[in-house]
Amino acid sequence: MTDTSFIKPPVRPEPSGARLYYLDWLRVIAILFVFLHHCAKFYDFHTFTIFDEPRSLALSAFREFNFLWMMPLFFVISGAAVFFSFRARRVSGFLKERVLRILVPLLFVGTFIINPLQVYFERLFQGKTTLNFFAWYPHFFDGIYLAGGNFAPPGVGTHLWYLLYLFVFSLIALPLFINFGKSKSSLLTRVGGVFQRPWALLLLFVPVSAASVLAEAAGLGLTRIAGGWDPLSFLVFFLCGYVLYCRQDTREVIRRFAWMSLAAAVVLTWLHLDSHFGLTLVVPGMTRHGSDGALLPFDRQAWMLVLALRGLSGWCWVLALLGLGERLLNRDNPALDYANPAVLPFYVIHFSVIYVVGYYLIRWDLGPLLEFGLIAVLSFAGIMAIYEPLIKRFNLLRFLLGMKMLKK
Repeated sequence: MTDTSFIKPPVRPEPSGARLYYLDWLRVIAILFVFLHHCAKFYDFHTFTIFDEPRSLALSAFREFNFLWMMPLFFVISGAAVFFSFRARRVSGFLKERVLRILVPLLFVGTFIINPLQVYFERLFQGKTTLNFFAWYPHFFDGIYLAGGNFAPPGVGTHLWYLLYLFVFSLIALPLFINFGKSKSSLLTRVGGVFQRPWALLLLFVPVSAASVLAEAAGLGLTRIAGGWDPLSFLVFFLCGYVLYCRQDTREVIRRFAWMSLAAAVVLTWLHLDSHFGLTLVVPGMTRHGSDGALLPFDRQAWMLVLALRGLSGWCWVLALLGLGERLLNRDNPALDYANPAVLPFYVIHFSVIYVVGYYLIRWDLGPLLEFGLIAVLSFAGIMAIYEPLIKRFNLLRFLLGMKMLKK
C-alpha cells in the first residue's frame, strides 16, 4: 500500500490490523468545509479581491470559525501521513512520492492553469482588462503578483499555498523523520513519548501559540491571508501530527479526552468570535470588526494575546476532532472509497470553479445567503462535471493532479 501524502489518507494497518478510516473521513469532511469556506469568501468582511456588497456577518463568522480548525487539522493529518509513509519506504521513496503527489500538481496545473484563471477573474473584477481569457493569457507573465503584476509563482496568491508549504515543510523537517540508531526510530518518535500524558498533550498548544506570537512580533502577520495562520504555526501543527501518531498510547489519550477537548474548543471559539466581531463583547484593541463589519482600531500588543488564546482554541479543536473521529467515524463504506481519491484533484480545481461561478453570480443581487447557496450548488456540480468524466478516467490528468495511475 502506498501513501499519496498531501491529504491522501494515512490509513495504515495498525498492529491489531485496524485501519484509521476516521482520518479519511476527517479529511473528506474538512475538504467540504474548505469548499464552503471559499464559497463564502465573496461576502467576508476581510475579502479584497472579488467581493459583493453587502457583506455578511454570518458568513464572515463562519469563515473565522473555519480558520480556527480547518487548516490546522489538515497539517496534523499531513504530519501523521509522514509517519506512516516512513514505515513503508526509505528517504528516497518518500522524496519521490512528495515530488509526484505534491510538486507536479503545484508546478504544472497550478502555475499554468489554476493561477492564471484566478488572476484573470480578479483583473476582470478590478476593470484592468476586457479581454477574453485566452487573449489575456500571455499577460499572466507580466510582472509579479505580489508586486502588483499578474504572474503568481507556484503557491503564491492562490489557494495552492498549502501544497507549497507542505512540500517545503517535508524537506526542512526531513532530518526529524529519519529513523536511526539501534531502536530504528526518528527523533520525533523519541520525543513523542513525553506526550502520552493528558496534561503534556494539552501543552502542545504552547509552541503553536508561541509561533503565532513570534510571527506577529516579527511583522509577518500578513502571512495569515494563507489559511488564517502564519507559516511557522502551520509547521508546528505539521510536526505535531507526526508526534501524535507515532505512538498508539498517545492516540488513546486523545480518544479518551475528546469530549473535554470539544467543550474547551466550543467555549474558546465563542469567546473568540464574540470578541472578534464585537457581538456582545467589545475589547478595545482586540475587537477587529463591529457587527456591521466596520473595521475597528487595532492594538498590536493586545492582538498578540488573542493569537496566544487562538493557539489554544485551534489545538483543542484538533484534539477534539481526532478523538471524536476515532470514536464515531472509524469505519469504511462505498462513499468513502469514492471520495478518498477525489480529494486532491477536488482541492486543486475547486477554487477556480468557485471564482468563475461567483464572479458572474454576485451580479444578480439576490442577497448574501441565497447567493452563497447558489454558488455552492453550481460550483460543486461544475467540479464534479470536470472530475468524473475527465480527471478520474484519464491517466495523464490523474498524473498531473497527483492521483494514482489506473492499471490497464
